[in-house]
Amino acid sequence: MTEQLLKGPAAEEALRNYFLNIGYFVIRGGKFKFNRFDVTDVDLWLYGRSSALSRERVNVDIKNKKTPQALERIFWAKGLQSVLNLDGCIVATNDTRPDVREFGMRHQVKVLDGKFMGRLTQSSKSHLQRITEEQFLSSIDKASLGKLGGDWRGRYEACKSRLLTSLTFDGCNAWLEDILFFLEQTQSSPDKSPAFRLVFALCAHFLVTVDFIMREHVAAEPQQRRVLLDSGFRYGVAGKSFVEKVGRMAAALVGGVVAQPGLADTIEHELSQQAAGVKAEILAEFFSKGTTQNGLFDAARELEAAAFQIEVPSPSSLTVGVQSFLGALLDFYGLDRKRILN
Repeated sequence: MTEQLLKGPAAEEALRNYFLNIGYFVIRGGKFKFNRFDVTDVDLWLYGRSSALSRERVNVDIKNKKTPQALERIFWAKGLQSVLNLDGCIVATNDTRPDVREFGMRHQVKVLDGKFMGRLTQSSKSHLQRITEEQFLSSIDKASLGKLGGDWRGRYEACKSRLLTSLTFDGCNAWLEDILFFLEQTQSSPDKSPAFRLVFALCAHFLVTVDFIMREHVAAEPQQRRVLLDSGFRYGVAGKSFVEKVGRMAAALVGGVVAQPGLADTIEHELSQQAAGVKAEILAEFFSKGTTQNGLFDAARELEAAAFQIEVPSPSSLTVGVQSFLGALLDFYGLDRKRILN
């Protein structure tokens, strides 16, 4: 835990801790991709919940170098905010020139200048008892033997990227697949800790996404929320009607190519059965409750903190609200609660 970080990562960790301390959910180093291209890394991505109706997503650009090029970073951060359709952006720099702050203010970019960065290193808010992102990645690489064991790191990086652009039911369903993979790894890996780190981190991502989706349905009746959630977890963003339409088209296409009586009907029926087999009603029932909705953000922060604790906590040591979520999740997968939670 005494590993020395380079200046850049150290600054990123200090700021990450600062934003965690003041109430944000934070990821570090999310990769923004377009198709197959890696466009850029987002130093920090912040997610805040100021009220039942209001959410805030912010990108933070950090340059703590001899030549920080602060004015150029303001352009960069503002452009990234626009591309990702975020609510704000911040530039953290060791530049102390007043012109930098003034330029940022004119363009609605918050600037944390050199004076702030100097104070940050002395502030208790920049220090938390947790492992760094580098240590987190090292632990999962070691546990999975890199790509040989299922590319745990690649899955984790893809999940962080998803937070930047896919806070939707499609994103939720992708997280559900990844979480199941790592839950299975907790039962088969000699050292369960790295796999549980990933389960906790990905569950936190999942809860943030559900929280973001449900912000628009706070005033809806529980039954309305239940229907919305069931459809989303079962069919994704497109919904039931679109999925059924695609199924009919696929069945008709296959039936037109392969001269086998009844094949088209069989394919359409199988697709319908697969959707019906998803136990979406379990998650829909759990997340439709008002008390659950109100606690999503806090549960996400708790799980994120658990993922980065120096000693990984057992699921049974987490709060009742988080254990309830994990229980519902295990029921959704059809996994034994006692075997995993204990």
